[in-house]
Amino acid sequence: MLKLSFILPCYNVAPYIGRCIESIEAQDIPQMEYEVICVDDCSKDNTVEVIKEYQKRYPNIRLICHTENKTAGGARNTGIDAAQGEYIWCVDPDDSIRSKVIGVLISKAEMMNLDILLFNLSMKKENGQQTKESIIHKSHNRTFTGKEYIEQQCAPRYIYNVAFHTCCLYKREFLNSKSIRYPEIRAAQDVVFVWSSMFNAQRVSAKDTVCYNVIRRPNSTTGSKGCMAARAILSQSLLFAYEIHALRDKNKDLGTIVTNSINQAIGYALNTDSRNILYTTKQNQKEFYKSLQQNKEKINVLHSYMNRKTKRIFAYNIPYILWQCKVWAYRIINNVKQRESISYEK
Repeated sequence: MLKLSFILPCYNVAPYIGRCIESIEAQDIPQMEYEVICVDDCSKDNTVEVIKEYQKRYPNIRLICHTENKTAGGARNTGIDAAQGEYIWCVDPDDSIRSKVIGVLISKAEMMNLDILLFNLSMKKENGQQTKESIIHKSHNRTFTGKEYIEQQCAPRYIYNVAFHTCCLYKREFLNSKSIRYPEIRAAQDVVFVWSSMFNAQRVSAKDTVCYNVIRRPNSTTGSKGCMAARAILSQSLLFAYEIHALRDKNKDLGTIVTNSINQAIGYALNTDSRNILYTTKQNQKEFYKSLQQNKEKINVLHSYMNRKTKRIFAYNIPYILWQCKVWAYRIINNVKQRESISYEK
């Protein structure tokens, strides 16, 4: 059996995926011991052609092509289903990993029979200039349950210190036995995945090594790096809040710290991230409003977490013209408040 499967969800990443693949192939174990699964999610550029060129150089690259777009989460799920490695590492194709890090990570994960091994990341600009190293996790010679690790090792930010799904090795057998997969939503599906994994894991440990490079670039196709269209705003606010609300209800023994953190995350997603709809285009606002009709059950479930203004933004039972007038009014009020705040600071 292969030791490791890299999963790369690919959508219009032709200019960047070569850098990512080169970093994955510059490792300290033989290429025959790991695989690189690239899942193309209906790219409109020449991503597939670039991957095929790299396949000629590296025989451990596998290419899977979707016939319909399933989001980054869906692409990762396809990769996990196809993986053959003992462990899985999900990597964003516009990022990179440090050279010669696989050996030490796999060695610790296998020796301690871990469900999840956590490690650290660095932030870099597109030109390669490093801006920040995030040393969140310390090395441990013992194992924790996922819930214990969050409660005991992640202070002071608690649950958000394990929000980076790309900074983990996951045992494939563990993910499959617990049926853990990414929700197919446009934004924040990675956070749901890693929290779900941690809540179910029985053997978790960490290594203080920086192994992953987040490359900050404009106009990324995934997550918070990209432009916020209607579907992304809906995912980052309502759909994300609904997913973690269900995750909390499914895990009744999370403890006060974790439960409170999830409740705060639900409130923030609904009452803060939803505000992005105020500053997008009229077409996006119209699409957002139509999507509310399709998600009224989720809105009703989360209604108690919304403040007064947010309840009006998520009002699916009023005519579109009235809803649009409220959105315009909120935008004007918020702009006035921001100008007053700037004037006061000066």
